Amino acid sequence: MSIADSMKRALKPIAKRVLFQTVQPNGTTRRLLSGLSDAAFVSREMFEWAQRSLVATPMFLSKCAVFGDQIAVDRMPYMLGHTRIELGSNIRISGKIGITSPHRGEPVLQIGDGVFIGHNCAIAIAQRVSIGKFASIGSGTYIADTEGHSHYNPERPIWEVPAGDSDVAPVTIEDGVQISKNCMILKGVTIGARSVVGAGSVVRSDIPPDSIVMGNPARVVKRMAPGA
Repeated sequence: MSIADSMKRALKPIAKRVLFQTVQPNGTTRRLLSGLSDAAFVSREMFEWAQRSLVATPMFLSKCAVFGDQIAVDRMPYMLGHTRIELGSNIRISGKIGITSPHRGEPVLQIGDGVFIGHNCAIAIAQRVSIGKFASIGSGTYIADTEGHSHYNPERPIWEVPAGDSDVAPVTIEDGVQISKNCMILKGVTIGARSVVGAGSVVRSDIPPDSIVMGNPARVVKRMAPGA
């Protein structure tokens, strides 16, 4: 056995102990580490507050045509195209979302009072997407009022084949709707007030008010009493 191999065998258990050793806090070290943990938490929260309140929210509101009070945006959304954005009050956008629109007309995104939109949501607007009061949209959800392109043309890049009028239909999410994580809400859909959309659902047709839906395509699995 070579000297190098012998050294590897000798150092391997030492390296394991160093890499996987856990410091057991006690007495003075417990108080010290607890203080460091609290300081790290406060520093992180201060940084998040500054980024949200002094950077992301005012930058986003500068791009909105209409907006109310008490709006908080964690990260400046990724925005592509020219969308007229109309916001109510008391809105929270958690994390970073995307808002995109084709270069045609002036599509409208309307978000009512008390709406929550989770991280990594994407909204594609060619005509109009309306989100009612006190709706909530889980992270990773995709909402689009357009198919994005009119047809498959193998002789042209996809971005050069814009959606036609027949490929666009507005989306309406009524008041009090709850949309869970990783859903898809497709063109022409109206989701009735107070309905709940289960995680991972693909909504391709209208949903009556006070319904619980899930699946692909989403189907009504339960009807709730109004106001329940």
